[in-house]
Amino acid sequence: MKTILTLKYGDKYTSNDVNSIHEHTEGKFNYICVTDDPKGLHPDIKVIYIEHEPDGNMEKIKLFQIKADEGETILYLDLDIRIQKPIDHLFDYCTHNPVICYTYWKERGEKEGIPIHDFPYHASHPLSNYNSSVMLWKDATYIWRKYAMNEHKYRKKYPYGDDTFLYHEGFTFEHFPKEEIYSYMFDGRTYQKDKTICLLNGQDQYPEIAKEYDELCMHQVGD
Repeated sequence: MKTILTLKYGDKYTSNDVNSIHEHTEGKFNYICVTDDPKGLHPDIKVIYIEHEPDGNMEKIKLFQIKADEGETILYLDLDIRIQKPIDHLFDYCTHNPVICYTYWKERGEKEGIPIHDFPYHASHPLSNYNSSVMLWKDATYIWRKYAMNEHKYRKKYPYGDDTFLYHEGFTFEHFPKEEIYSYMFDGRTYQKDKTICLLNGQDQYPEIAKEYDELCMHQVGD
């Protein structure tokens, strides 16, 4: 059975955010939530306990310990996404290599002399063209093994977290087509109804965007 995986730790998100994904996908998948607090989760959601690290920014890397059953695929979803259409077909994008969001919404051109779609590693400010809000894999345990061999080193090398680690450490990822996923904040601040998933990344700096998107979405659907 196809699996939808979520991650909830600390107090940024609630069980309602996890349950919402279960509701919007009609409860027809295998559901796993990795969390430090399973209280309030839908009974159909399997819980894997994780100890929360308050200063951690690499929790997602730990998820690659989870391997899909033979012939199946894991779809990881951040809790600040919105599902706009059925997602069944997304599983088909994973044939061998894991799949991740490429930041198509970044403007082309150059930033400080660096082509924005080809960031080299820079120790003082490692940048990335990956967004790990939506990922697919069958068996990516090799990513976890590499990280676990020198966790302290990678935490120090990548202070901005998992996206930069995944981007710069030589892993081969396929990318979701740009027609599937978009960033509301960084891709025009519009409701793009033909796309499957909307990312609400950027809420730390722009906390109003979730409410803004939800109101815009309701208005568009109403029309």
